[in-house]
Amino acid sequence: MRISTNQFLLGSLNELLAQQANVNRLNRQIATGQSMLDASSDPAGAARAIAVANTIGQLSYESGNAQAATRNLQNGVSVLQQVTSVLSQLRQTAAQAANGTNTIADRRSLAQVAQNSLQQLVQLANTQGANGSYLFAGSKANAAPFAASAGGQIVFNGDAAANVIEIAPSLNVASSVSGYGIFMNIPAGNNGVAVSAAGSNTGGGYAVAQGVTSLGQLAADALAGTQYSIAFTAGSGGSVSYTVASGTGSPGSAGFIVSSGTVASGSYAPGSDLQFGGIDIRIAGTPAAGDSFAVQPAASTSIFQIAQDLVTALETQPPGAAGGTLVQQQIESVLASLDGAQNSVLSAQATLGSSLAQILAAQSQNATLSTNAQAELSNLQSVNLPEVLAHYSESVTALQAAQLAFARVQNLTLFSVIGR
Repeated sequence: MRISTNQFLLGSLNELLAQQANVNRLNRQIATGQSMLDASSDPAGAARAIAVANTIGQLSYESGNAQAATRNLQNGVSVLQQVTSVLSQLRQTAAQAANGTNTIADRRSLAQVAQNSLQQLVQLANTQGANGSYLFAGSKANAAPFAASAGGQIVFNGDAAANVIEIAPSLNVASSVSGYGIFMNIPAGNNGVAVSAAGSNTGGGYAVAQGVTSLGQLAADALAGTQYSIAFTAGSGGSVSYTVASGTGSPGSAGFIVSSGTVASGSYAPGSDLQFGGIDIRIAGTPAAGDSFAVQPAASTSIFQIAQDLVTALETQPPGAAGGTLVQQQIESVLASLDGAQNSVLSAQATLGSSLAQILAAQSQNATLSTNAQAELSNLQSVNLPEVLAHYSESVTALQAAQLAFARVQNLTLFSVIGR
């Protein structure tokens, strides 16, 4: 097979260019420390590196979400701790108000304290996070969730939903909290059994719910919307009798409709408990004939209403013994409802604490995954510098030798031999 001079020279030149490209590639690897300078050099490795880099980016995004959620939830826990302190202050105020020796000036002073507590509760419930969103607005975090209505009542303008964000693969957590269940939907009275006295009462008795049995709780839940009326009438020999009826509407008024007739009745013994339908009601003091009390199972209220009820009770100036008893009834109801408020806030704190623990565990796992992915990406992209330097030295030597040989061969022609 004959090889022309032109073919020989082109073949040699191509070999030189290939060796030069190899030297340039090794030089770039040494300069950058990267083994994959472009996808064509290692397509499979480049594809894997892109996948690992995407994983690192996703983990970084989820880590940022976790940090943001942590800040919001930590702020929520802090605010709820302050709410607990304000509720404790309200309890102390109500306990002082229950003292029958308070003067009118004392009551006004306590009313101002309760009013300040109410304002603090509204401010705390409308707390904003670092990003300006409202912590307890649910998914409507761009507007204040609590505001006073035209009638002066505090209403909830948020919703029961929550904004959720991804903090780990297939793991979402709430980054906001609905204040409805924390501040608004609170069991009134004792375990949701609320007691109130008729405004026409003239005696010196007030009623306090002692709680319900497990069967009574089921009955109370089933009777949501139903009220009981405890009415006292004059008995023989100066005694007082009681009758308990169930129905709907306002007990003691013309609007009360008895639905099941008499539930319980008997002669009243001062200081005794009245038990009916699993509910236990204690009557303190001595009610007069014609007095009545309303008992509402499964009743609910709000933290703000509890504070407002205390303010109202303290601002009411009782005209006499009967008026003082009515105020005492209101204060006792506030004290009972404060237990439910405290439990609601503590339960919310526990829920937020559980979410924070979940985020912490996810962050730890994400950090491990990110570290492993960074190590894998480094192994895919980084060069073995000693090995590359050795190859570079060999390649440079080979290139120089090839260049020298090509130059000598290029000058070997018949005319140059004859000329000698």
